[in-house]
Amino acid sequence: MKLNFREALATLSRALPLVLFRAGIFVAGGFMVIVLFAMLLFASHLAGESGQTAAAAVALLAVLGGWVSSRFLQRFLLYRQRAAMLLVFSGGSGATDGMGATIEASKRLIPDYPRWKTLNRALRPALFAFIRGKKAEFHAPPDVQGAGGVARILDLQAIGPLGQAILTLAYARGGTDGGRSLREGLALYFACGMESRRLARNWVLFSAAGLIFLFLCLAVPNWIFFSSAGAPVWIGIVLAAVIAWFLHQAFIAPFVLAGLSASLLAETKGHEPDAALCEKITPLLTL
Repeated sequence: MKLNFREALATLSRALPLVLFRAGIFVAGGFMVIVLFAMLLFASHLAGESGQTAAAAVALLAVLGGWVSSRFLQRFLLYRQRAAMLLVFSGGSGATDGMGATIEASKRLIPDYPRWKTLNRALRPALFAFIRGKKAEFHAPPDVQGAGGVARILDLQAIGPLGQAILTLAYARGGTDGGRSLREGLALYFACGMESRRLARNWVLFSAAGLIFLFLCLAVPNWIFFSSAGAPVWIGIVLAAVIAWFLHQAFIAPFVLAGLSASLLAETKGHEPDAALCEKITPLLTL
């Protein structure tokens, strides 16, 4: 699995304060989950066999509560940290002026959460149409047309992180108009992004392998501990899955975005988007 680890580390290091701040939020969320599950385990132990149904209900409520909390943080904090991180990855204007100034500069392209959702929502169907080749007026390059089986599945899974890399490219071009910036970024990606598409497949595998590795590192000792303690093993397995997701979002997800952003920026450097291609891309965007 060939990946641009060196470029990813260099790109990630530029945004280290933002990455660490974001990681701190997810790690804190992981500790909260551990506390909730410890309370659940204690309650299950006190209740005995009769309390198993109640314990399962409380576990479900804890997971739902964590999901609601993550959505709340995403809407009011995490999206802005992500946008600022992408700006730093791009090296665009305002990317080196300190964390506070960078966060303000990130509002140039993404002023608020609805705009963040709109841009990401527009990128997904455009990239999906590009991969599937559903639009007659747009012809994907040979490396996309020839992809099949596992490669096609990986391309579809890479839509999310590739969309973030295209936002990084939009920042690098200094765009303030979301529609124009996305058209130009997509045009450059479609025309020049062959290596980035190949790397995206490998980064998806790396991300999945990292999540599985984190889960196994937590699930195996949890299974041993909960079994020896006479506690429900499923609680430990669910806890391992939730904590693995938090750690994945804290440390692996930013690394993947840094690698893809570095690759796309390097691959499109010195190129200008083709006006005709931009026009063909316009119907793919639903801003």
